[in-house]
Amino acid sequence: MPENYRALSIEDDIHTYEMIRDILSSLPLEVVNASTGAEAIEFLTREIPDLILLDIKLPDMNGWQVLDKFKNDERFSRSHIIILTSHKEPIHRIIGFLQPIAMYLRKPFEPNELRTKVEQLLNL
Repeated sequence: MPENYRALSIEDDIHTYEMIRDILSSLPLEVVNASTGAEAIEFLTREIPDLILLDIKLPDMNGWQVLDKFKNDERFSRSHIIILTSHKEPIHRIIGFLQPIAMYLRKPFEPNELRTKVEQLLNL
C-alpha cells in the first residue's frame, strides 16, 4: 500500500475543488485539480491517479466524454472514480450506472459521505 495516494479532481468550480481538497486533507491523499475536460485528459495521459473525482458539467465537454477517453484503458483498472454532479436529471444516474464508477454523488453532498467512501475505496 502506498504511503500517499494521488487524486485528480476534475472540477471547474474552484470553491468546490477547495471544499473537496479540505474534506480529504487529513487523509494520505494529494488532491490536484483539472478545471476542464481537456486539462483532465492531458493529465491522464501522463499520470494514473488512485482516485478520480469527476464533475459532469465542465466548460468544454461533459464528464462522460472525459470518462470515455480512458475507461477502457487497462492502466486505469485500479483507479476509483467518483462522480460529483449537480445534474438532477435521471438520465445521468442511468449513464453512471452503466459506467465503471465506484459512486455517484449529487451536489451538494455530505462531506462525511465523500470522506468515508474515499477511505473505503483506498482501504484507509
